[in-house]
Amino acid sequence: MLNTKVTKAVRLALAFGAASTAVIAQSASAQDGAEKVERIEITGSRIKRVDMEGASPVEVISTAEFEGQGRVSVAEALQSVTSNSFGSVIPSSGNSGQSQSTVSLLGAGAGRTLVLIDGKRMGSSPSLNGGGANLSSIPMAAVERIEILKDGASAIYGSDAIAGVINVILKKDFEGVSFDIQVGRPEAEGADTKQMSMAFGVSSDKGNITFVYDHQQRNPIFSRDRSYTAASMEDRNGDGLISIYDETVGISYFGETFKKKSGGGYIASPKCDELTKTVPGFVGVLDQGTNLGGVGGGEVCAYAHADVSANMASTKRDSAMASVNYELTDELELYARAMFSRNDSFGRYAPPADYFEDMAADHPLNPTGEVANGYFRWYQTGNRDGEVTDYQQDYTLGLKGMFGDTAEWEVSYHKAKLDYRTAGRYYLSVAGLSHNILNKISLESEQGKANMRATTYTESQSELDHVFAGLGFELGELEAGAISHYVGAEYFDMTLDQRYDAQNEAGLIGGDAGGSGAGERDVTAVFYEVAFPILDNLTLSAAYRYDDYSDFGGEGNPSVKLDYRPIDDLLLRASYSEGFRAPSLKELNAKDSKGSPSVTDYVSCAAQGTPAIKCSTVAVSEVRKGNDQLGPEESTYMNLGVVYSGFEDVSIKVDYFELEIDNVISIITAQDLVHIENAGKLDEVQARYSYVGIERDADGVISKAYTQYANGASMSRKGFDIDLSYKLETSFGDFKFRNVTTLLTEVGEDVYFTGPREDEKGAPETPEWRSQFTVNYAVDNYTVNWTTDIIADTYETQSVVKVDGKEPFNVYDGSLPTYVTHNLNMKYYSDGYGTFTLGARNLFDKGVVFNSQGFYEDYAIYNTGHIGREIFAGYNISF
Repeated sequence: MLNTKVTKAVRLALAFGAASTAVIAQSASAQDGAEKVERIEITGSRIKRVDMEGASPVEVISTAEFEGQGRVSVAEALQSVTSNSFGSVIPSSGNSGQSQSTVSLLGAGAGRTLVLIDGKRMGSSPSLNGGGANLSSIPMAAVERIEILKDGASAIYGSDAIAGVINVILKKDFEGVSFDIQVGRPEAEGADTKQMSMAFGVSSDKGNITFVYDHQQRNPIFSRDRSYTAASMEDRNGDGLISIYDETVGISYFGETFKKKSGGGYIASPKCDELTKTVPGFVGVLDQGTNLGGVGGGEVCAYAHADVSANMASTKRDSAMASVNYELTDELELYARAMFSRNDSFGRYAPPADYFEDMAADHPLNPTGEVANGYFRWYQTGNRDGEVTDYQQDYTLGLKGMFGDTAEWEVSYHKAKLDYRTAGRYYLSVAGLSHNILNKISLESEQGKANMRATTYTESQSELDHVFAGLGFELGELEAGAISHYVGAEYFDMTLDQRYDAQNEAGLIGGDAGGSGAGERDVTAVFYEVAFPILDNLTLSAAYRYDDYSDFGGEGNPSVKLDYRPIDDLLLRASYSEGFRAPSLKELNAKDSKGSPSVTDYVSCAAQGTPAIKCSTVAVSEVRKGNDQLGPEESTYMNLGVVYSGFEDVSIKVDYFELEIDNVISIITAQDLVHIENAGKLDEVQARYSYVGIERDADGVISKAYTQYANGASMSRKGFDIDLSYKLETSFGDFKFRNVTTLLTEVGEDVYFTGPREDEKGAPETPEWRSQFTVNYAVDNYTVNWTTDIIADTYETQSVVKVDGKEPFNVYDGSLPTYVTHNLNMKYYSDGYGTFTLGARNLFDKGVVFNSQGFYEDYAIYNTGHIGREIFAGYNISF
C-alpha cells in the first residue's frame, strides 16, 4: 500500500471539476474579525457567488480529466465535448486553414462561439478571416481547466457569445517543477504524435510565478496511405464506362481536357494515352459522367491527384506561458501574463490545376480546331507544397483590489498579435506559361519548367488591443441579503490585414485562390449586472451591455436569469438573453477572390433527367466578393434547467435550451445560386444583390459563379443538455461514472439562401445527439480511465428537390451508422519515480464511415476513424 501522499495525489487527479477546479476568490469581511465568505467566479457572470451551480449551465472540465480521456491538445479536448455537436475545423492539408482548429457549440459555427483566456477575449485568427479563435495556439500544459458556458452571453461579453462561451483558465499558482513526455503511434501509416512539456513555479505568501513550455507534433496522412482515399476507379454499374466523379475517388478531369464553346461534350486530349504512359498521375480517358453533361456524352483525360496529396496536414506547435501574481498590499494585487506560440504546418497537393478560357482555335495547346476551354494539370511544375507558420503573442497586465467592506475593482490591458504566413511552392505562373508559348519554349524543357513555376506568399496579421475596467460592489439590502452589482467598460481596437502576393492578387497564379482584405474597427462597451436575493433560496439576476462599433453602429443586449432552490439538493434555473455577432473585418472588406467549390448542379441534372439523389458534385470556378453593407446577426437564447443532488454521490443536471439567430451572415454560395435558379428566383435575388449570378455554357454546364457575403439567412437550435454522474467507493477501489449528452430536437436551417427553413437534424454531418461516457477507477497507485464517445446515426444523403412548382425542399435518403469509439488510459503513480502512462485512442480501431456506394464520407466528426487505433505511452515526473 502506498503512503498517504501518493494515494491522495491519485484521487486528486480523478476528482470531479467541482472541488478541484473552482476559482476561489475571497471577498472583504463585512465586519472586523468576521469569518471571510468563500466566493467563486464562474464563466457567465462577473458577480462572484457562493455556489458552483447558478442560473446558467456551465460545464467545468479539468486538464486531468481531458488527459484521462486521451486528449493531447486543447483543440482535441474541446472538439470531443458533446456540445460541439457537428464537429469543427481540424488541420487539413492544402488549404489556408491547415494549421487551424476551432470549436462550434451546437453546430452554430465557430464565429458564434466566443473563446476567452482567463476571462479575456482571445485574439481572432487572421487565417480564419478574423472571425474565430485558433485553439491550436493554446498550450495544453498551461491549462488548469476549461469552463463551457452553455448559454447566450452577449450581455456580459459582447459579440460572438451567441451559442456559448469557452473560457480557458490557465495555471497561476503552480509550485515545483514538472516534466512530461508522450509519444503516440497509429497502426496505420501517418499521424504519429510527440508531446513534451515542462512547468516551473514558485510561490510565497505574497504571490507566485509560473512558467510553462509545451511542444506538440503530429505527422501528416497522405491520401495514398488509406485505401479509401487513395486514387481508384471502377465500372460500378457495369455499363462499360468509368464515369468520373460517379465511379472514381481522388481523380479529376483537370488532366488535359477540352470543351468547345460551340457546345457538345467534353473532349479528352489526343495525347492522353501518351501522357498516361509517361507522366505519373495520368490515368487515361474516362467518361465525363453525370455532372459534366451526362454519361456517354463526352470524355475527359483524367489525373489522379490523390496519388501525391496529403489529406491531413502535419503540425508542429511550440508555446510558452509565463504568469506573475503579486500582492502589492493587503488590498491591491498585480497580475501579468505573457503567452507565445508558434505553429508550423506542412501540406501537399498535386501539381496545379487550372484552365484556359476561350482558347483560340489556332492556340498551340488547343487540338479541337475551335474556340474552347482547356482544363489542364500543369504537372511540369511539380507537386505543390504548402508551408504555414502561425505566430501568436498575447500579453495581459492588470491590477485588482478591494476597498470598503464589499467593493472589488479591476483594471487591465490586454494585447494580442497574431501573424499568419504561408508559402506555396511549385504553383503555376500564368505569365511564365504565356512566355513559353509566345517564345516557343518547350514546356517539358528545364527552362520551360522553371519559367512556369511560381512561389505564392500570403502574409496576414490581426491585432487586438483591449482595455478593461470593472467594479463589483454591494449596494442596497433585501430581507435575504445584500444586492450585488457589477459595472464596467471595455475598449477594443481591432485590425486585420491580409495580403496576397501581387501575382496572385492579379489572378496570374494557377492552382491557387484567395484575395486580400484589410480593415480596422474600434469598439466601446459599457455593461451592468445586478443580482437580487429576493429570498434566501431565490435570486433574480439581470444584465445589460451596449457595444458601439465604429463601422456599423451600436448593439444593446439584455439578459435575465433566475435560480431557485426549494430544497438544499434541488436547483431550478431559467435564463433569457439576447445576443449579436458583428460582421468580421474580412466579411466587410474582402477583395475579390477566386475559388473552386464543389457544387451539385440540380439544374443540369434535371435537364438530363437525372434524379436529384443521384446528382454528383463537380468543381466550378467561383469569384467571391465582400460586402461593406453587412449588419450584425441578432439572437435570443432561452434556458430552463434542473440540478438535483439528493441521492448520495449522485448528480443529475438537465437543461432545455432554445437558440434563435436572425439576419445570419453567410455567403450566397454557388450551391445556393443553383437552388435559387432551380426555384425560379434568380432574377429576384440578383435584383437585390447585383453582383451574384451563374454563367452557363451552351450545354448548360456552369462555367462561373459569382458569390458574395450577405445578411438574410436564419437558424435555430433546440434541445437538451444532460449531465449525470455517480461516485462509488468500495474496498477494492473507487469508481466514478459520468455521462454527458447533448440532444438536439430541432436544427433549423434555411434550405438555401432565401429558401424555406427546415428542421435538418439527422442530416449528413448533423447528428441528432452526441454522448460521452467516462468510467474512472482508482486503487492504490493505479488509475484506469475509459472514455466512450458516441455520435448518433444520420441520413446518408441530403438532396434538394423541386416538385410541381413548389419551393425546393430537402429530401433525405439512406443512413450512416451510429459512430462509437473508445479510449483507454492507464496510469501508474510510483513512489518517487514519476507517473507512467499507457493507453490507446480508438481502442477497437473503429474505421471511417462509408456510404452505400462504398465511398468514404470525409466528415470532421468521424476523423478519429481516419487516424485509426493509436497506442500511446507517456511519463511524468514532478518535484
